[in-house]
Amino acid sequence: MMCDVSSLVHALGEEGILKLICTAYYTVGCFALLLSFHFKFINEWSLHGKNLYIKVEKGETEGKKTLSAISKLRGKIDHMTISKKHFARFYVVGLVVNSVLLICDLSQRAESKQTALHCISITNVLLQVQLVRRLLEQLLIVRTTPKSVMHVFSYLLGVTFYIVTPYSLHKNDKREYTTVGLLPVVVFLLGTLIQYDSHVRLAKLRPKDAKKLDNPYKVPHGGLFYFVSCPHYFAEILIYLSFLLLNWNFISLLSCTFVCLVLIKNGLQTHKWYLRTVREAYPKQRRAIFPYIL
Repeated sequence: MMCDVSSLVHALGEEGILKLICTAYYTVGCFALLLSFHFKFINEWSLHGKNLYIKVEKGETEGKKTLSAISKLRGKIDHMTISKKHFARFYVVGLVVNSVLLICDLSQRAESKQTALHCISITNVLLQVQLVRRLLEQLLIVRTTPKSVMHVFSYLLGVTFYIVTPYSLHKNDKREYTTVGLLPVVVFLLGTLIQYDSHVRLAKLRPKDAKKLDNPYKVPHGGLFYFVSCPHYFAEILIYLSFLLLNWNFISLLSCTFVCLVLIKNGLQTHKWYLRTVREAYPKQRRAIFPYIL
């Protein structure tokens, strides 16, 4: 059965069908994200966390002023939210898809009698590590509150992203990995450590007692928070940059660009929220995502 799945996956890959789907997905996604920087309604559908909660809360107090059917429909769409505790589902979906690809690689190894290093996609191995870690963090470390919500469109984007991404990073033409060629792994490990540290620091800002989860937001400190408001986003960009360096092709470039656009947009929104909320008390040296730059 697994051999049949493996043959089907590789056949689709050779015919370019899955590659075409990946290219179309990221191209449309990048175009929509670029539009979201200029069109308010698209940007609002991509909000999540405190930014979306405040927007929805404001909309509930002003919603009665709208009279037209289009405005009412728009209002209903704007209020279609889901708890961010469901982030874990993204990583479960990604693990299932990525695991199938890795098993397919191993089945190809049995047929070719080569070593696992020559047959398996190193990029997908690293992605598997990333997905397992993020799932465990989401279940054991991250503390969501009633204000931790995302728009349903963002939820659907997350699910589809983790369906498409494992294949977009999959490399059929394996190569010899030299010491220099594995330097992207160092970038991956650096991003992993920064992201884990940042998530732990953010989690410590919220009490374990569920009754206190509506407490005001606190300003995170320590680690890369000294330099930027969203070091976890910076770390995610490093991780996908390492994937691109390991697996240099057009689809991986689109994937990395897509991730960068998403995180830069969300990072700028979060940074503006901190500046607007904390004001003079917020550390002046902090940028949004990239230290000393943005």
